[in-house]
Amino acid sequence: MLFRRKLPRSSFILLSASVASALAAALVMRAYAHRLDVARPDGGPPIAVVAAVAHVPRGSVLTETALEVVTLPARFAPPGAIRDLGRATGRIAVADIAAGEVVTQLRLAGSHSGPTASLVGAGMRAVEIPVASAVGVRPGDLVDVIATFGGGGAHTEVASEAIEVLAVDRAGGGAAFGGATAPPQGATGLVLLVSPTDAEALAFASAFATLSVAVRGPDDLVPGSAFTVPVTADR
Repeated sequence: MLFRRKLPRSSFILLSASVASALAAALVMRAYAHRLDVARPDGGPPIAVVAAVAHVPRGSVLTETALEVVTLPARFAPPGAIRDLGRATGRIAVADIAAGEVVTQLRLAGSHSGPTASLVGAGMRAVEIPVASAVGVRPGDLVDVIATFGGGGAHTEVASEAIEVLAVDRAGGGAAFGGATAPPQGATGLVLLVSPTDAEALAFASAFATLSVAVRGPDDLVPGSAFTVPVTADR
């Protein structure tokens, strides 16, 4: 005859307490997970958007190799995010785009804008001038355009101040406004972003003077008072 050993009463109590503790722990963890889900913002369904592979400078044409499609929650996509590579490829950046940044409509020029026109805001103009020297000048720099007039009333004056450089043509600039004077030998063409008033001043200076530029520092954005320096034959 087989005899079964009965567990002592204390063992049943301990087993019941263990099971109850395990159930309580599971309920607590489940409640905690629920609270986390409620507190965590809902990112929404994943969507595909276009992002820059590397830094894209302002004025650059976006090529297919400079872009990639990434996936992120819909809630975190910026307004106007481009979702199709075809809608971004060939467009021009009107502002710098950082590496990894999602490309938006606000960062791109219109589909029919050229590289220069895309950088010209309402009420502004882009003009090219030939300057005698523009060593180290790069797009994005702010410059003062200095005109040196010859003849009997020879003098030097600032034609325009705090003008943004849009492009630099190291191959040489032509007489941008159809001026009567030939550009200096080895001149550099600068495309500048100016107001219509500055465009008129530069047209006059380009026709009758030799032009050069002075580069401003990044914190010197406010034009100062124009100056005129007499130039005599003895100097």
